[in-house]
Amino acid sequence: MLFHPPERDSMMSEALRSNVPVAASDIEHNRLFRLDGQRIVVLGAGGGIGEHTSRLLASMGAELVCVDSDAASAESIGRSLDCPALSADVTTESGVADVVGFVESEVGEIHGFVDVIGRTTAKPLAEFTLEDWEDDFRVNTRHAFLLGQQLAPLVARSGGGSIVFISSVWSQYASKAAPGYGPAKAALNIWIKQLAEEYGPAGVRVNGVAPGFFLSPRMVENLDQVGPSAAQSISRQALLHRLGQPYEVAGTAAFLLTPAAGYITGSVLPVEGGATSRDPLGFASIG
Repeated sequence: MLFHPPERDSMMSEALRSNVPVAASDIEHNRLFRLDGQRIVVLGAGGGIGEHTSRLLASMGAELVCVDSDAASAESIGRSLDCPALSADVTTESGVADVVGFVESEVGEIHGFVDVIGRTTAKPLAEFTLEDWEDDFRVNTRHAFLLGQQLAPLVARSGGGSIVFISSVWSQYASKAAPGYGPAKAALNIWIKQLAEEYGPAGVRVNGVAPGFFLSPRMVENLDQVGPSAAQSISRQALLHRLGQPYEVAGTAAFLLTPAAGYITGSVLPVEGGATSRDPLGFASIG
């Protein structure tokens, strides 16, 4: 995709793999941030970050397959973007198998996917059950294992591409509010590196995006319940003194899919307004 005329594509690909320098004049720079002709599966496409991601990727020229566990949401986004859509619960083996079967029978090769599946169980540790713990890992991590085993090989088979998982900044910290979510996302971060190592030789890049607090529909609902002071307090934690927007998370995921991010793999990029750049020990506030 990066180079022209078309007959130079294989030559340039071979040059990159053999560590031969590529001249600036040989690169089509106006396509580095494009996804024309790339077939991308968006898992969790029906709302929130997933919907923003789907609409953004479509605007960048990607050919999408939109997947959501909610049939109405899947149908709606598929109709809106005029792309194939499928209702499937990818936290289950059968759901992932349905996606793989649909791709193989109806789409053909794919060049990447974005996994936006995740959920927080908000409950203090004293009330947290083993079922809660296992459910957090099922929704946030186990399905990523299934996708890595069953869907990632299809990306490798196409000659390479990019995979993006949505993680969380909570993967780095303890939280009394949701004791299972951070550990599950931390496991996802290591799984991202595992997949990056596994499929790197096939030309597949695997990365993650770690959002902080952003104005998802669920967050807006929670803030409405506790009042405006909570939003003000949370927003002050970010260096930008505001909460994030879902399209800003989608934008980072989209970047990681593009050729412009061609040498980024095994990484998890934070999108949190600089909140985690503050002094966590409080030394800056002394005196």
